[in-house]
Amino acid sequence: MAMLGCMHLQAQKTIQVSGEQNGISVENNTFFEFSGELSTSELTLIETNTPQGLFTRLAISGNSKTDAYGQPEMPAIRKLIRVPLGAEALISISELKYTDIDLKEKGFPHPVYPAQPPRSKSEDIHEFAYDQTAYQHAGFIEHELLSVQMLGIMRDKRIARINFVPFRYDPVSHTLRVYHHIEFNVEFKNADIPATLSLEERYASICFQTVNNSLYNEALAANKENFKTYPVKYVIIADRMFESQLQPFIEWKTLKGFLVVEAYTDETAVGGSLVSIKSYIQGLYNAGTPEDPAPSYILFVGDIQQIPTWDNGNGATDRNYCEFTGDLFPEIYYGRFSAQNPSQLQPYIDKTLQYEKYTMPDPTYLDEVVMVAGMDGSFGASHGNGQINYGTNNYFNPEHDILSHTYLYPNSGSNAAQIRQDISDGVTFGNYTAHCSPDGWADPSFSISHIPSLQNQDMYCVLIGNCCSSSEYQLNECFGEAIVRAENKGAVGYIGASNSTYWDEDYYFGVGVGQISQNPPPYEETSLGNYDRSFHDHGEEFGEWYVSGDEIIFAGNLAVTEGAAGSAEYYWDIYNYIGDPSLMVYYSNPPVIAVSYAPLLPLQSTSFTVTTEAYAYVAMSLEGDLIASALANENGIAVLEFPPLSISGDGDIVVTKQNGQPYFGNVLITSPSGPYLILDQVAIGDPNGNQNGQADCGETIALNVSLENAGNGEALNTISTLIGDDPYLTITKDNHNWPDIPGLTIITEDGTFEMEIASFVPDQYTVSFEIELETSSKGNWMYDYELVINAPVLTIGSMVIDDSQSGNDNGRLDPGETATIKIVNRNTGHCPAENTETAIVSTSQYLTLANYTYSIGTLGLLGYTYSEFEVAVDADAPDGAAFAEFYYTIASGEYTSTREFRQRIGLIMEDFETGDFTKFDWVMGGDQDWQTSGVFPYEGDYSAKSGLITDGQSSELKIVVDVMIADTVYFFHKTASQLDDDLLKFYIGNTMVGQWSGIGAGSNEMKAYVPTGIHTLKWVYEKDASGFAGNDCAWLDNIIFPPLMTLTCYAGPDAYACDGSDFQCLGQATDWVNVSWTSNGDGTFNNSNILQP
Repeated sequence: MAMLGCMHLQAQKTIQVSGEQNGISVENNTFFEFSGELSTSELTLIETNTPQGLFTRLAISGNSKTDAYGQPEMPAIRKLIRVPLGAEALISISELKYTDIDLKEKGFPHPVYPAQPPRSKSEDIHEFAYDQTAYQHAGFIEHELLSVQMLGIMRDKRIARINFVPFRYDPVSHTLRVYHHIEFNVEFKNADIPATLSLEERYASICFQTVNNSLYNEALAANKENFKTYPVKYVIIADRMFESQLQPFIEWKTLKGFLVVEAYTDETAVGGSLVSIKSYIQGLYNAGTPEDPAPSYILFVGDIQQIPTWDNGNGATDRNYCEFTGDLFPEIYYGRFSAQNPSQLQPYIDKTLQYEKYTMPDPTYLDEVVMVAGMDGSFGASHGNGQINYGTNNYFNPEHDILSHTYLYPNSGSNAAQIRQDISDGVTFGNYTAHCSPDGWADPSFSISHIPSLQNQDMYCVLIGNCCSSSEYQLNECFGEAIVRAENKGAVGYIGASNSTYWDEDYYFGVGVGQISQNPPPYEETSLGNYDRSFHDHGEEFGEWYVSGDEIIFAGNLAVTEGAAGSAEYYWDIYNYIGDPSLMVYYSNPPVIAVSYAPLLPLQSTSFTVTTEAYAYVAMSLEGDLIASALANENGIAVLEFPPLSISGDGDIVVTKQNGQPYFGNVLITSPSGPYLILDQVAIGDPNGNQNGQADCGETIALNVSLENAGNGEALNTISTLIGDDPYLTITKDNHNWPDIPGLTIITEDGTFEMEIASFVPDQYTVSFEIELETSSKGNWMYDYELVINAPVLTIGSMVIDDSQSGNDNGRLDPGETATIKIVNRNTGHCPAENTETAIVSTSQYLTLANYTYSIGTLGLLGYTYSEFEVAVDADAPDGAAFAEFYYTIASGEYTSTREFRQRIGLIMEDFETGDFTKFDWVMGGDQDWQTSGVFPYEGDYSAKSGLITDGQSSELKIVVDVMIADTVYFFHKTASQLDDDLLKFYIGNTMVGQWSGIGAGSNEMKAYVPTGIHTLKWVYEKDASGFAGNDCAWLDNIIFPPLMTLTCYAGPDAYACDGSDFQCLGQATDWVNVSWTSNGDGTFNNSNILQP
């Protein structure tokens, strides 16, 4: 190990690898699988100076890096994905393309930079990891190109990480292999879909939709109707001495639309211990239903003397209180009013209420922020300035009506007093990154002793300290606690860590995963960090808006989970929120939220519509009790639903949203003396359609409207008019005359409005209308109505080979057999797919299809349906050396989907069932030959067993193969040896791609990609200088080779040509020497001895 003091970047060059675009695309995304492509178009080479000399660092857009410390560092792409409950993720690669780059020829003669462990911000000097043995490895260093790692469950989703490492490096020849095109499929085997849907239904929350839609294969919800009736449950766990003090805070949260649960530690059900408090919270969570939801927020009120905290070996954390599935992800957002007595608590309440209610005397300070990259000679420029520059380039700037007081390394160190003055003058937000201690920001200094001098009364801010231990709240008082506890000054919330933080990880926390540089990459070349997810003005869907205090931590930690796998759990533990976890930061002085609604709400009403801004949260209360709350949809329509109102009074309407001044209004709840018409219900009639009472594509429907006269007077000569237009609809009846409607009655008129829906409409397409009601007796009323149109979404699943009836029942296409091809078809839309037809085509000369089409009929919404095709395989097909390509289509009217499949015909397999090594041209080496053995076969009677060797000896089994089509070699292996000392090693050429040791219970499968060309596959069992364990040997079985070179020929598809015209032959052949064409027609070949005359 060498000591790393500083690192300088010198030369840098971007080279073109392919003509494709950088990125990952996702296709065929269903509960059961998804497929996609990873493309790499360019690669950046960076000359890097270290204590061990010059190295070449590699970077691509949005990359993190491998973590085999000391060994050559490869760029890695990591994404979080959704996985159904019960499922195992099975990965297959269908196509690979690569190019080899001589790095020396590109002007970078120095070795690839060695991967480094996380660099703590609490250390000024770091050991430089450099495994020189790894750099003496001849041949490409192998690793998995694509892998999936299960992580856990966060509330209503099971989450895994998919890892792409599309590079391999040969340190001896200094050659980099770039896999610039990878087509892959991830199948979720044994997915328990009912359990998955039940989990989502039970624990869905508008607050956690952000997390769900941050998953790479999560389809954004096309409609949000199930969010309209879910209130947000907010639980307060507190010491009893704070009860009366908390009531104004609780009243506000109720008015805001939260269902507040108070729990005090002197209650038997709650208790004051770690275990009892967690048990109480988990009980609330487990009891959650859509009608009575699980908590979305927990606020702990008290310091650790009142509410104890956990320590998992990483530092103080409240995560354990909110984590119920045994993994790193909490299920609930959480924060802490860390106070030891009422005097310390009161500033939390006062500042939070002023900030959230927007009652500060002069809110112009909300237009200012302070951004600081602190002092560090090694990382201040790259990591500190890079993070802050990304923030100010993209968000904290005049384009967002924000004035940023920005201090970059190295000038920040001499501006400590000015930074403190900026906060004292008033800012809405601040972010510091560098070194800290529990006492505060280190350099430039801002410590607990400076807080009393602040003068920012009524100008409170939220601060983030990306630094070590500034929120180490297990101490009597840390900086994060002190600045939020401060009366009439300081912060309203503080995000910090209870232990040391790391340079790379803090950069990812703010910026997202991508190249770390003082001049950071643009938005498009990084994943999303907390800045992006907080501002969400680059077209992010609502599902990726992280708007509240603790959501900022979740946003940052999700980026860390993607970019720095080894640090993820540590970061989920240490970062904490001192303050109200639901508080939303004002990023600039916000405008007034636009809100409109009817001023009167009649008694016995069961719903109330508020028109406001998209995704605003609307709440209605009466006499301090929450009646209902709802999330406005993308059109700003919020429909509050509740039991029939029976009490008159002035209802409170509160509307809140991120970066909006909260709206406060009233609605009169009473029984009017005259008529008062309410749009009670709109039912859909489709008697000439599928009669499911829904609006489906291609149907003619009627809107059967129910009107309630909630007044005491009769509504005379009522006319209803449907106002609106849409390209997917033709309205054939837009008005209706009603009979007189007596007071306090409801009547329904079928066929109030009528319309024809287009034959093709996107699934869950929403059409917005207004329904106007006019009477001759008194006034008119206008109501919003949204019609959601359903359509099928056809998805194609996996292909299954059923050769149980006329073949050998091995689930493969083999020469000479007849099989049934079964393809899984699903409808993931919201409307049955009627008259569904499927078709398949194959260009393989070795297959004959008995049927090319298959009729499904109606493809419903649950489960799946197979389409089936009979196929015969030519007996002369080369066993294991040919692939059949299939092109499959499913269609229902104008809805279609297509997919390509690739099936290998037969297998080339060595299973040693001959009892010897005569089936293939095996070559033995080392000190003793391998033998066939009847002990521990994977299947059948025999396996191969390494020779009987002693200490310091080896036994080799190898074969030379000429691979015709790039594919994968598979085999099963088992060892009974000294762990980590006596090893079974597998090589492709001179490159070791796997090694195993120890005593295992059964055989394990290994698979490795083998490109076209001649390769030596070699298995070596070798012993170290002393000792043994078990049988002191290794076994192999069921080796499946990639397609090996063999003679094949194909004249191309049959075709016709007119007399006298030219016809181009499309012959194909492999491993051929001479070719000769003949024809039973009248044409002549211009050259019958070339492949394509």
